Amino acid sequence: MNLDTPKALQRRFPYMFPLEGEERRRAYIFFRGWLAPLAKTCEVIDELLGADKRAFHWVRLREKFGSPSFAYRMEGKSRVAVNIHRPTEVHRHECGPAEGHDPVALAVDERVLQLEVELRSRCIVCDGPSEICNDRGPWASLCLVHRSEDDGPQGHMGSVWAAAQVKP
Repeated sequence: MNLDTPKALQRRFPYMFPLEGEERRRAYIFFRGWLAPLAKTCEVIDELLGADKRAFHWVRLREKFGSPSFAYRMEGKSRVAVNIHRPTEVHRHECGPAEGHDPVALAVDERVLQLEVELRSRCIVCDGPSEICNDRGPWASLCLVHRSEDDGPQGHMGSVWAAAQVKP
């Protein structure tokens, strides 16, 4: 199944996107450049969960200050380590015995963190290599082409955000 639209992604994994109506519209903001890596992560998470979906679901898929801001809920303990805010790589640091920690929950947590790290350097419009900057307005993860596009009638960032967002 081709997962190149938010609707296709939500049809393929309905349990991951349970929010409805206005709540869904506020919680799930899809960016064109981030959709393919998100779809791949949903596939990986689905495989990791297997038959027991552990009530996994996305609570928030958004952007904040140019970085992905993703949150999910799931049954099972996953944290074995304290992760620094906005790491550049994801490493597992065992803090002692992992008793009571669900290895699947830990693997899902690591995959989500890896996705967030990966998306910090991917353009929200085209998926090209990018840097988070605010040189033309609000913070955004944009490639050189989308950072330097001519201002449209809405102003530069208005046209960039409009080009980046994919309607669910």
